[in-house]
Amino acid sequence: MTIKEFYKINPLRFIVLLLINIGLYALPILGTVLSIIETTAIQQGNFKIFLIVNVCAFVCLMADYLLQGLSQYILSQQEEQYNVAIRDKTTKHFYADQKDHAVAQVQNRLTNDIVQSQQNYITPFFSLIEGVVIIVSTIILLVSLHWSLLVTISIMVLISLILPKLLEKPLQNSMIQVSKTNQKYLDCLEKWLNGLAEIQRYFSGAKLFKVTSKAAKNLEDANVKQNGAMQLLTVINGLVSAIFSLILFSLVGYLFQQKLVVFGAITGVGNCQSYLRQGIQIIVTSYGKMKGSETLNKEIAKTATPVKKVKTAKKVRPVAISTHNLNLKFPNGERLQFPDINIEQGEKILLTGDSGAGKSTLFKLVLGQIKPSSGQIIFKDKDGSRINPDMSKIGYIPQDPVLFPVTIADNMTMFSDKLKSALSQLVEKVQLAGDIAKFDDGLEQKIDLNKLNISGGQRQKIVLVRALVHQSEIFLIDEGTSAIDQQATMQILREITSSSATVIFIAHSFNDQMKEMFDREIHLTKT
Repeated sequence: MTIKEFYKINPLRFIVLLLINIGLYALPILGTVLSIIETTAIQQGNFKIFLIVNVCAFVCLMADYLLQGLSQYILSQQEEQYNVAIRDKTTKHFYADQKDHAVAQVQNRLTNDIVQSQQNYITPFFSLIEGVVIIVSTIILLVSLHWSLLVTISIMVLISLILPKLLEKPLQNSMIQVSKTNQKYLDCLEKWLNGLAEIQRYFSGAKLFKVTSKAAKNLEDANVKQNGAMQLLTVINGLVSAIFSLILFSLVGYLFQQKLVVFGAITGVGNCQSYLRQGIQIIVTSYGKMKGSETLNKEIAKTATPVKKVKTAKKVRPVAISTHNLNLKFPNGERLQFPDINIEQGEKILLTGDSGAGKSTLFKLVLGQIKPSSGQIIFKDKDGSRINPDMSKIGYIPQDPVLFPVTIADNMTMFSDKLKSALSQLVEKVQLAGDIAKFDDGLEQKIDLNKLNISGGQRQKIVLVRALVHQSEIFLIDEGTSAIDQQATMQILREITSSSATVIFIAHSFNDQMKEMFDREIHLTKT
């Protein structure tokens, strides 16, 4: 997130916003000029000038209210459009980099991190402009009164700009810590609330409350630490500003005594003191926040950068699979070692094994969802040649399938309208036609993931159709019929095993009749 990128969203709007803010922030100094003229007019008994200045002050006040509202409206438009763009780029990056990202990490980047950056970079940028305009306007005013004030104010500003360096690193660290802790909090909620029903069933709320409370406390502690660093910066700013203001006021008093400035300057310098203190504090605080957010902004920019497309061999429809020296090492030190497997085109394989032997993990390795620690998975085409596989042609039916909050048809075709014409025939094959007929909108019925308006068996059948409609040559079925009744399961298996596709089926409970449908069995053992 940079000001340059923020500007590019709508350059004209950004320039207008900048000009409005410059005018808005210069108005208080203009009001001070009017106050000086007004006070001097009273001293001199010039009532006419006094009235004219009062009218001008009223106009400035109205303009201030108008410009404030206009500035906030235009800024919110620019921010909203920018946030949409950065989230769009980030989503595309996470999709294109083909890495296994934790849901909490993506959520944190798209929500908390962008808000943090906006609050600590974009907003402070315009505050920085405010501080600069206030100080520049004050300099112009004070120089018009006497040149010695320019020297004084220059020294003050120079010293004030050095202050953010004192707390730049602590601010950066505290901001990154808030981001990391928020991600851990989201991850904690995701993992524990997914099993909320089970926790309620066993009345284990105390453990849930303890775990989530601890994660929430860690997040709040990180926020408190960040606020502490910012408040320390503010306190230092306040002390320095107070000293600067005292020096300035004393100097103006001396100049008036020497009859080098007009009488109104005495009252005007009071306002100048306040504006000078405000301007310096705004600059130091805003600059400090912007510097503190640099590390986070780099992380956001990294995940919003388009992923370079790497030229790869043309993807081909796979029909056979083999593995060689395949193994996977887990962070806890455990290791899964798989035997060398060779599955030819059209084979129907029953994959069995001990619990924890890696049956489901093998499927995830084949699909590329996780990377092996060593070894390789080889895909072959119908000629037996090694290929770069088209993974969309591998049908994967897990026990708990992934569906989306769209229509049943879209879940089956994965948003390809040209495939919809084949659905009516395929729903018959997987014994789903009767279920579809019960929905008011048939295949156009929208799936409600919150209220779960479809059963577990229906979910599995929908994903089966997904694999069939995409003309998969390889089916990986991981307990993919566990929620379907036995009679329907037998019919579905007959359809799949009678096809020319290569089928690898995992089931913990199967009868002899089911076993006869497969060519052979591969048994995995836990080592």
